[in-house]
Amino acid sequence: MRLLHTSDWHLGKRLFKLDRAPEHELFLAWLLEELKTQDVDALLISGDIFDTPTPPHQALETFYNFLHRVSVETRTETYIIAGNHDSGLLLEAPARLLAPHRVKVWGKLSLNPEHHWVRVGPIDLCAIPFFRSYELLPQGSGDAIEALRRYFIREKDRPQLLMLHHLAGIFEAAGSEQVIGLSGVDSIPADLLLPFDYVALGHIHKPQKIGPRAYYSGSPIPLRFSETAKKSVVIIDEIGGAVIPRIQPIPTFRDLFIVKTTENTFREALTSLIRTAELTPQVEVQIELSQPRMGLVEEVKDLLSESGMELLSFIPIFQQSEAPLRRPERIFELQPLELFAEFYAIKYPHASEVPEDLALDFKTLLEKVSHAAPSA
Repeated sequence: MRLLHTSDWHLGKRLFKLDRAPEHELFLAWLLEELKTQDVDALLISGDIFDTPTPPHQALETFYNFLHRVSVETRTETYIIAGNHDSGLLLEAPARLLAPHRVKVWGKLSLNPEHHWVRVGPIDLCAIPFFRSYELLPQGSGDAIEALRRYFIREKDRPQLLMLHHLAGIFEAAGSEQVIGLSGVDSIPADLLLPFDYVALGHIHKPQKIGPRAYYSGSPIPLRFSETAKKSVVIIDEIGGAVIPRIQPIPTFRDLFIVKTTENTFREALTSLIRTAELTPQVEVQIELSQPRMGLVEEVKDLLSESGMELLSFIPIFQQSEAPLRRPERIFELQPLELFAEFYAIKYPHASEVPEDLALDFKTLLEKVSHAAPSA
């Protein structure tokens, strides 16, 4: 059996004034072809289908048109959980209409854990949408981790997969996530996920593996200029009871360039950009200036236009003071792993990056600290 794991589409998203709908349409067309050519039995969508709980009509139309095409053009079954950006009630509303089209949706947490399990061929699938504290602990008190654990426990006589839209283990954020704690669980301990043969996570936009068999598929398009990690989905093969995941890269549909330059070098920096994707590239220019300069924005726009690109964001920088950190203006935005990387770069300036074994030790330490019992 073959499954495909994706998440965090954020249909309806905009980047400043830029409508992302053309990129989403190209992604969904590519995804539909993958379902066909890879002969996928089940599509797992791990939350944040939409960017807001009340998505625009265009986003709704895009979503349901895609589900219709999957239904009539493939034999794929589709399993969907709501994310923190979604309205679970909105996603579940057409459940009876979607069921004949092989679409199953979990929009909200049920008090009965059995409602979150379903048989998918030779696999048992547990699907947990984003949940709030009052759903997990309806009495208003108790151990949130233990309350969640009872949803995960089931007698195991075949491979078990988990779909989950939540923070879990130690992860690297992309910077575009809305990380809010409404569940009573800041981050799910990685060891809670170990019984599953594969965990299809949503919520974090940078694709990554956070456990032996736990993956964030990430968002299919970069949602900010700062997202530079290659986007991907995960294809999961079940062969004779073994579950084998592999990363499938997603093509780039629109280039997003960040140009950090100065008033003396910006022309060379802008003319050196190389377009690689179908849609018009969008550019953010961060330029160091000694003083304000009239007409500079128009000059930048004209240079980009000659290369078939557009200026979307212009950030003049007038302060050039030295600071120990390479990114002092973002110190309060950095994740612990990023801060550790900054410290390592200062301590060992000739090293290209943190050694893999040291980074793993630091992640393990973070995991222990984050779940340590509070001292008296």
